[in-house]
Amino acid sequence: MKRTVYVVDDEDPIRRALRLMLTVQGYSVTLFSSGPSFLDVAESLVPGCLLLDVRMPEMDGIEVQRALIARRPALPVVVMTGHGDLTVAVAALQHGAVSFVEKPFNKTSLVDALGAAFLKLEDPDGYAAATDRMLELAAKQPGFLGADSARDAAGFGITVSYWRDEAAIAAWKRQSDHAAIRIRGRKLWYQHFEVRVAKVERAYAGPEDASGDGAA
Repeated sequence: MKRTVYVVDDEDPIRRALRLMLTVQGYSVTLFSSGPSFLDVAESLVPGCLLLDVRMPEMDGIEVQRALIARRPALPVVVMTGHGDLTVAVAALQHGAVSFVEKPFNKTSLVDALGAAFLKLEDPDGYAAATDRMLELAAKQPGFLGADSARDAAGFGITVSYWRDEAAIAAWKRQSDHAAIRIRGRKLWYQHFEVRVAKVERAYAGPEDASGDGAA
């Protein structure tokens, strides 16, 4: 069965371009030209994901999100923003959006954002799945060298990711899906967390050699 995406955008060329791009990717796509036209039928729609423009004249995306909470609170939202419009993107995330994409967007960033949204829809408590998703996204980032992770039965865990330099770390922190998962994690999964940045000078592993000394 195809996954369904509802596109709400006041610009017809963008709606048509999104329908073509997402249909090719295997999604079923329904288009709406305004927030009110979508909200009028929201309660009767089959489960899916909402791809929502933030800047619209009749009713902006944040207002649509607020109204949607009373109608379809479980419907995951990906917002579309203008380039550099991070203040609005953060506001959308704080109102429950799963992720955001900046216009003009490319196919990879859009498909990744929708993947995170459908993860919320199909596995709402899926911490493990979200972790796998983040590792998948990190592997695509320039400068990513690998990661180690462990968690005990009580839920205490540690994840160590390795990067070429601090510029690569900063770029990963700005990645939109990673930012969305961090916000979601702080709301749903983490009672406490710490982040530490350290430089690895060298590493070695056992078993030790016959002299009992580790590798130099």
